[in-house]
Amino acid sequence: MTTTPPSTASRIAESQIHLSDITRILRKYGLYVLGLMILGGTLSTIWAKFQTPMYDGIALIHLDQHNSISLSSAGAASDEYPLKMQTQIIGLQSAMIAEETIRRLNLQKNPLFNASPNASLDNPIQRDTLVNRFLGSLSVTQVPKSELLSVRFRSQSPILAMVVANQVVDTYFDESFQQRYRSTKDITGYLNKEMEVLKEKISTEQNELLNSEAKLGILSEGASSESSLLINQTTGLLGERTRVQAQRYLAEAEYQDMLNHPDATVPLDVPASSTLVTLQSSLAQTEAQVASLKERYGPNYPPLQQASAQVESLKKSSEEVRQKVLSGAAENLEREKRTEQSLTDSLAALQKEAQNRTPDTVRYEILKSQYLSDQTLYNVLLSAMGTGAIQAGMQSQELNRFTAAEVPGQKSYPNVRTDTIAGAAAGLLIGMVIVGIIVLNSDTVQTVEQVEEALPLPILASVPEYKDDLAAMRISDDVLPLVTLLAPRSAGTEAYRLLRTAISLMPVGQQHRVISLTSCGPGEGKSTTSLNLAVVLATQAKRVLLIDADLRKPTIAQRLKLAPTDQPGLSRFLSDSTVLAAECVQKVPEVAGLDVIPVQEVPPFPSELLGQGRLEELLNWARDHYDYVLIDTPPVLLVTDALIIASHCDTLLVVVRIGVAQKRALRRIRQDLAKYPGKQTGIVVNALPHSDTYYGGYGNYRKYYGGKGYGGSYYGSGTGSYLSSGKKK
Repeated sequence: MTTTPPSTASRIAESQIHLSDITRILRKYGLYVLGLMILGGTLSTIWAKFQTPMYDGIALIHLDQHNSISLSSAGAASDEYPLKMQTQIIGLQSAMIAEETIRRLNLQKNPLFNASPNASLDNPIQRDTLVNRFLGSLSVTQVPKSELLSVRFRSQSPILAMVVANQVVDTYFDESFQQRYRSTKDITGYLNKEMEVLKEKISTEQNELLNSEAKLGILSEGASSESSLLINQTTGLLGERTRVQAQRYLAEAEYQDMLNHPDATVPLDVPASSTLVTLQSSLAQTEAQVASLKERYGPNYPPLQQASAQVESLKKSSEEVRQKVLSGAAENLEREKRTEQSLTDSLAALQKEAQNRTPDTVRYEILKSQYLSDQTLYNVLLSAMGTGAIQAGMQSQELNRFTAAEVPGQKSYPNVRTDTIAGAAAGLLIGMVIVGIIVLNSDTVQTVEQVEEALPLPILASVPEYKDDLAAMRISDDVLPLVTLLAPRSAGTEAYRLLRTAISLMPVGQQHRVISLTSCGPGEGKSTTSLNLAVVLATQAKRVLLIDADLRKPTIAQRLKLAPTDQPGLSRFLSDSTVLAAECVQKVPEVAGLDVIPVQEVPPFPSELLGQGRLEELLNWARDHYDYVLIDTPPVLLVTDALIIASHCDTLLVVVRIGVAQKRALRRIRQDLAKYPGKQTGIVVNALPHSDTYYGGYGNYRKYYGGKGYGGSYYGSGTGSYLSSGKKK
């Protein structure tokens, strides 16, 4: 038998958790996870009970997307609406609105808002602290699936929460109006200058038109086909120039407004405007988060420092994008100017051609078209100024107070039910994380599959857990605590019978065989397996000898409740050449056909004693007198005794206990077993959970094997003759 060291891929595969393991993990750690859930929910409930009650004052604002006074097309209004909504949210949560609201309500001296009555808004540090505290209690969100904005302010005083929420709306309306008024005033002043120049031009054109009419009388001359073509071309160019001039005036007004008012609304037709609005929204939300963290945890809270750094980064990005937006607006303005200049040059060329080639009547018509074009442009600008379309970016939408905040009757914080659920969820999550870490880092085998992956040997039998059943079935302390004796029809006994069958089907070179049983470490059930296997072998009219070769920690005599005697045991046989093998054999009264050689005295040097040569003499004698010889050896990884004994055996059985044996220990056994390539080897899986055994196919195996016709034990009525009848003479 040869073994190879496990590869990286195989080690990774061994550490994976299969879906079939989930039930086992939950069954093993479920109580701990449940306990953490209950603990988390209880602590959250206690914490919520001791928190100061907080109340939310809520005011609603209606932002009407169908009442836009934008000069752009109506189809674009719905596309611009989400950006407009975000813009209003940013404005309501701005530091300017917060500071102005604090001033109007004198909140810096209100003990319900500020514990320090000497704070002043004129001090920059104290002002920033007050503003951050205010923004930490203020939240502005869009009501889902509506055109409403919810302005919410949280305070321990319900009246103060109501007053502040309403004042925030009033302050924002006032500041918004003042902003639009300032923008309108500046832009109107600019357009007034342009319109004065246009007005003088129209007056001059009107005088020239009157002089031309006086000179021509009542249009005494008719126009030729060639002159009519020039008139049509000129009229078309004049109309196009009127449209372009109006766009140029508005583009320049937008640019001047953005240049002079950094907080003005950004026109949506300018490149990168949507990016700027998104950055401003993120900046407002992050500043609100910073204010909340600073108010709750203080300035040294590590996440607060990270959020503050994010605020600075967003401010820098917003400024960079704003410069791009300004550049885009300037490019739009230059493009409109170039288009206007191109049309003006074309008109000048046509007018010059008309003066050289056409009669006075055609020149009169062209002059008249020029006059009407300029008059139309003047009226367009005058109408725009009269309706107030040019204001704050000229794309404002109407804001209305939907409902004013009222005094809240119920506290909004803490919510005991929500906090309890959140605490329980946190406990569940922590429990799952802990269990996951334990499982992923655990080296203990939990399933048969993991045993097969760690030690690739044939599994001869899987013995289910039966400790509880055995405790319930025991009659007295005088009874041997073996499942094969107490419950001959139980699932545990059937597993040992399967092991017996697997051993009997192995090809052997000799008529009588010697079987060594060992394990990786202590507590895996090798002695229990040896005893029960010996019992089921003896029930087949076979003579079985069980040798306790664990010279360091013998247990067979104690487990079989053998009476103390001066009869020699294995240790005396190995150390004294005058002792015969037959003198060491003791019979087990409860099981016919089963003999035992116990250790008796524990020797000082077990390994040296086993290697002196008398062990082979003992086994040769046992082969002549018994059908099966079972040797219970020490754990193979702790001492060398098991390897010494293995060289004299035909079959090597490794007992692996689920939940005790370790994967790395099983991998080490590969190298030890590789020293005996001619030996038959196999695995006995011990203490397998009931849900992982094949007996689960019968439903409740206890009922299946414990029903009428399957019950009874070797210690019941009439069972003694059953065993004695199989004794081999």
